[in-house]
Amino acid sequence: MQDLLGFDKMVTPIIIRILYFLGLLAVLAMTATALFQGRILVAIGLLVFGAIIVRVYSELLILLFRIHDNLVSINQQMKARNTSGPL
Repeated sequence: MQDLLGFDKMVTPIIIRILYFLGLLAVLAMTATALFQGRILVAIGLLVFGAIIVRVYSELLILLFRIHDNLVSINQQMKARNTSGPL
């Protein structure tokens, strides 16, 4: 709870994963709608490219948070080295 209230742990990556699955459900719904309208090529395009676009967008957002985690780790290591004294 302390990590969450102190903003030490990010909540957004979990939300991004949920939004990813909601995006996939939206792609499936649009694909089903296109199929019911008789647009088979549009449905195939939506299914393939829609799923890829949702995945890439989600990965880019997650990448930002992984970069943040790595920078925090590097910062902690640098602080540990500086407090340990001269070499």
